[in-house]
Amino acid sequence: MNKIQKTFSNEVFDAFKKIKLINCKNIYITSNLKQIGRIKIFKQKKLDIIYQSLIKVMGNKYSIFFPGASMNLCNTFETFDQKNTPSNKMGPLAEYLRTKKKYLRSLHPYWSICCIGKNKNILRNVSRHAYGMGSPWSKMLELDTLQVNIGINPENAVTLIHHVETVVGVPYRYNKEFLHPIKRGSKTIMEKFYLSVRFKKYKIEKKKKLNKHFFDKMKKKKLLNYYKSPNGMEIWSFKMSDFYKIALNFFIKDIYNYLEKPMDINLDI
Repeated sequence: MNKIQKTFSNEVFDAFKKIKLINCKNIYITSNLKQIGRIKIFKQKKLDIIYQSLIKVMGNKYSIFFPGASMNLCNTFETFDQKNTPSNKMGPLAEYLRTKKKYLRSLHPYWSICCIGKNKNILRNVSRHAYGMGSPWSKMLELDTLQVNIGINPENAVTLIHHVETVVGVPYRYNKEFLHPIKRGSKTIMEKFYLSVRFKKYKIEKKKKLNKHFFDKMKKKKLLNYYKSPNGMEIWSFKMSDFYKIALNFFIKDIYNYLEKPMDINLDI
């Protein structure tokens, strides 16, 4: 390892310590690595260093969850291969982790979750609903998982909010059934899956600042960890259960809190 690589490795490891990953056994990680693009290290080597730093700081019996979403398959007849279908727009770190031999992926053609490590087998038996109870999101909550965001503010990347919306039963979304081809051994089988989607017929405008009000509350309660390393990499972490509780309380008080204004609805009964 040359000097630049060693410096980068030390800074990444220190960053993970700063956001309380020491001996943390379950994390869900999402990322955008543009902030460290200028560092003169090959991308593959950067990914190797990030991965090895994660394992080192988390210690034994770790579980690293990461997104395997392939929403580009939605409303298509392109076969979903649980092992080999690449994730779509989930970033290079997610794809790097997905190529590891011992990873496991939940069975959903549009919003799957992957895992490397001790608790990966919880993904073998999950709901056919991407965000519902029994989905990977509720499984990760049960494990008291820590979400880690590298280079992307959690206000702009917290898919867990859709699990909250689904559990609460927000009136601007409904559960849609999809029939999609799935590779099963040497065969391709059409199977049913579910996703909560927004109503198209009503004027629904999400908050321009999306999740800011949730994270303002997280910051006020000192539940959000943040660190900017010398190499310019910004990194955040928070307990998914803390976010869930805070977001749930917002929805209990105002079920339209995620929208700019309540939707104009006039159902024909």
